[in-house]
Amino acid sequence: MERIARSSLTGPKVVAVVYDKLSVFEFGIAVEVFGLARPEFDANWYRFEVCSADGSNISAIGVDLTVAAGLEALDQADIIVLPGWRAPYKDVPSNLASRLRAANQRGARIVAICGGAYVLAATGLLQGKSATTHWQFVEEFLKAFPDVDVQDAPLFCKDGNLYTSAGSAAGIDLCLEIVREDFGQRKANTVAKRLVVPAVRAGAQLQQARQPVLPQNKHHRIAAVLDTLRADLAARYKIEDAARLVGLTPRTFMRQFEKMTGSRFGDWMALQRIDRAKSLLSETDISMELVADACGYASASSLRRIFREYEGCTPSSYRRMNAAK
Repeated sequence: MERIARSSLTGPKVVAVVYDKLSVFEFGIAVEVFGLARPEFDANWYRFEVCSADGSNISAIGVDLTVAAGLEALDQADIIVLPGWRAPYKDVPSNLASRLRAANQRGARIVAICGGAYVLAATGLLQGKSATTHWQFVEEFLKAFPDVDVQDAPLFCKDGNLYTSAGSAAGIDLCLEIVREDFGQRKANTVAKRLVVPAVRAGAQLQQARQPVLPQNKHHRIAAVLDTLRADLAARYKIEDAARLVGLTPRTFMRQFEKMTGSRFGDWMALQRIDRAKSLLSETDISMELVADACGYASASSLRRIFREYEGCTPSSYRRMNAAK
C-alpha cells in the first residue's frame, strides 16, 4: 500500500504537550492513536505534532527527548492532548495555561489524560464543568478545584470541547472516542484493532476501583440509574422511562445524562447492548434470537446489522473467535 506523506494529511491537527518528567505511557497513547501513519485511510487522517512546555530538552524515566516546537504550536491546533502531568500536579506554567485558554476560546478541543486534568483545571476552564480523573486523585482534586463537577465513576467525561479521562489506560478509550467523533465507528474500530483493545468501552463504564458516589456529585441520581439500565437491557428503556426512574423530566434527565456520560442516551444504550451481546456470544452458546432478545434488539437480524457496524464482524464470527474454551 502506498504511503501517504505526512505533509499531505488533511485531518484535524493534533498537538501533544510534553514536559519535564513526562508520563511516557500517556504520551505514547497520543502518539499511537493520532501520530502513527494510517495509509489505509488515505490522506484523511490526523496531522500530529509535539510541543514542549519546558524548553527543547525533556527528561522522562530513563529517556531524554529533544523537542523542536514550543507552546506556540498550540495556536494552530484543532485538538490539544495533555498526556498526564508531573507532581506536584498543580504546578502548571502560566504560559501553558494562557495558551490553553486561548485555544479553548477559538474552539479547539482539549483532551486531558489522567493527571492532565490538573492542567486543565488550573486554567479555570473546568469551573462548573463535568470532569473526571484517576480515582486515587479524586479527593485531592476536589480540594484543589472545588468548583469542578467531578465524576468519580466513568472512564472519561466530555463537557463541551473539554475531555478528561479517569486514568492512563482510560486515555485509550477517550482517544478512540475522539476518532469516532471525527471519522466514524469503522475507523475507530480499525485503530482499536491495531491497538488490540476493545473497540468500544462506553465513557460511563465504571472505573475498576469504584469509589462511593461523591456528595459533591449533583448527578448522583443519574449514576445510580446506569446500573439499573445495564441490568435490564431486554426492557428496551426509552428516555422517558429512565427519567421516570429518577423523578426527572425527560429534558432535565437528557441534559444531566449527556453531561455525565458524554453520550446521548440512545448512543449509550447502544454501546451497553453491544457489550452485553459480546459477553453472551463469548460465554454462552444460546441462539442469536435469544442473544438479541436479552440485549434489547427487536430481532436477530437487527443484532447482526448493528453488531457489524460497531465491531466490524458478524456475531457468529465474533463467537467463533472469542468463545470460552
